[in-house]
Amino acid sequence: MTKFNVFQRLCWTFLLALTLGLAGCDGDDGAAGAAGSNGTDGADGTDGLACWDLNGNGLGDLPDEDINGDGVVDVKDCAGASASATPLESCGVCHDTGSIADAGAAHALPPIEAVSNVAFAAVGADLAVTFDLADAGVPLTSYDEVMRAYVNNGGTVTDYRDVVTMANNGDGNYTITVAGAAAEAAINNRWLFRIRDSVAEAANPESDREFRTYFYADFPDNPFAADGALVVGGDACAACHGPEGIRVHGSNFIASDGGEPCLTCHGATDGRFGAVPALVQVAHGYHSSIASWEDPPEAIEPHVTYPTYMNNCSVCHSEDAQLAAVNAMSVSGAGCFSCHGSLAGLGFEEGNFHYSITDPETADCTVCHGAGGVAASLAAVTDFHNGAITERDGVIWEGEDTAVTEGALFDWQITGVADDGTDLTITWEASYDGIAFSPCNADPAAGPVFFADADPAATPPFEPDNLSILRNYAQGEDFILGTNPNRAGQPGSSPGVDADNTTCDGSGLVATTVVAVEETDAMYGRVAIQGKPRVLNVDPTPDPGFAAEYGTTMPVRAKTPTFDWVVGVGGKAPDRRAVADTSLCLNCHVGSLYQHGGNRVDNIDMCTLCHNAAANDEYVRVDTFGVDASEAYDGRAGQAFGIKEMVHAVHPAGATGNPVVIYRGRGIYGWADDVSKLSNWPTGD
Repeated sequence: MTKFNVFQRLCWTFLLALTLGLAGCDGDDGAAGAAGSNGTDGADGTDGLACWDLNGNGLGDLPDEDINGDGVVDVKDCAGASASATPLESCGVCHDTGSIADAGAAHALPPIEAVSNVAFAAVGADLAVTFDLADAGVPLTSYDEVMRAYVNNGGTVTDYRDVVTMANNGDGNYTITVAGAAAEAAINNRWLFRIRDSVAEAANPESDREFRTYFYADFPDNPFAADGALVVGGDACAACHGPEGIRVHGSNFIASDGGEPCLTCHGATDGRFGAVPALVQVAHGYHSSIASWEDPPEAIEPHVTYPTYMNNCSVCHSEDAQLAAVNAMSVSGAGCFSCHGSLAGLGFEEGNFHYSITDPETADCTVCHGAGGVAASLAAVTDFHNGAITERDGVIWEGEDTAVTEGALFDWQITGVADDGTDLTITWEASYDGIAFSPCNADPAAGPVFFADADPAATPPFEPDNLSILRNYAQGEDFILGTNPNRAGQPGSSPGVDADNTTCDGSGLVATTVVAVEETDAMYGRVAIQGKPRVLNVDPTPDPGFAAEYGTTMPVRAKTPTFDWVVGVGGKAPDRRAVADTSLCLNCHVGSLYQHGGNRVDNIDMCTLCHNAAANDEYVRVDTFGVDASEAYDGRAGQAFGIKEMVHAVHPAGATGNPVVIYRGRGIYGWADDVSKLSNWPTGD
């Protein structure tokens, strides 16, 4: 008998007994008796929680006393509570792992193929190439087609695509057979193959060629060995392009391979396409946005994709030996034009004698730019680039943005905040190259300088610096309670940091800055100290305009420090959950992660003080430009510019085609894959 049947039988037994018992009562029911007295009251239930932390966790009851001493018993007295809870965020109901709309599954990357254990063998007149294919160590077992097969002997390319087949040996192991290619084993060659999973690609037409990959290998040896090591490394490419690699020629080149696969064709004579532009031409041409040559069957259109500065050579030429090699590059038309495009791109005025050179692309520039020439002092790329100033006041020297390299030597921290309801007292300190120094130092010869009064008689003639305080306040976990009454979510004041409100302690190593508090009902606040410290300029003869502003010093990109405090109490607030890693932004934005006014640097925790969920540029559109939705370039009354909304909109704009326009007081910025998607956008015609 099943459990259900046993339960059913017991139920019927109880019902039958009840029926029989009632059958013996023939009389009518009597009148209802008087109501009984009330029972004793039950114990009081526990009080609901009145205190919550920054994460929305319950902390306990509202205290009975004015703990923070502000004269009122309120939520600001909750800071000492210790109880906690971990509520499930509402989004997680649907988007947690295993849920109906699992966010992880929706954003899972397509295969990131890795080829290993490549081996060549002559089989009769044919050449067999065996290899393993995997994604994060998991064998990829369904690739079935060879789409391209090129071989380069160090100068010319042979195309074998029409005579290759691929056999699946199981467990991610494959063999490509190149018919009639056994003779290639007699000389050193570089081979390049493109393969795909044609079934998966057909089943996922929206995948945009994600089920394809390239790989390269040398057999019997590297045909380019005599040319020396390649001056760009795979790590530098992967830092910006990521594990999916570089998407050109119908698939992704694995970024960790660097430029090595590209050498198979670029710089060689190709049987199908003739002379192929050298790697330096295409790499510089793409990144500087001057590329305009054709690559059948599609034309390469110029497009701006490089998120930092081309004259910061160290971004791509990241190893010491690589950077030294490119710094020693002599002046040549081909080398200079690879970035500048033409003589006009070099900035020569009309009528300059360089325009009379018959073929500047191939001319021997060392006649002048070499030993004994009239321009012998301008013989290498560094002779032209050293001392150049980036858009963000970085000084280029020996192929590096020294604002970045020097800024990396700083450790700048806010160490505490005291809040008595009247003044906010901020303590901060810094070290340079591992050694603590006085933030109040005013002599750049003695060490870094944070701020100094304008004094025309001083040496050097310091100008006022740009250190100041920036604040915002939290609702839940979001710092959206800005104090600017006319701009949602925006800070309302930014008092300066200078000798009038900042002192250093007896050791000289701890600075204290005092500013007035702002009126807010928030429990927690975040403070940042904006600005850049300065060190002695690496350029001994700086640009006159630059020297007029900074004297003998230069500003550097030291990370803007932030600190979260308990409003009206002081001390450290609970940590906000970490969502984004600034260091990943800096993989691409080397020296160029945008900072407004030049004083907000490389820290997303600082960016959210303005770029928060309440931020929208409608006030700029109305107050500064006087436009409404019908006149705006995107047809909107306003665009959210919270860090999440803005970054997610800007970065895929060229890939998805979804346009985004942000109006700022200093200009209007638009991103799209085609200007036609930006209504009324000026084209310059």
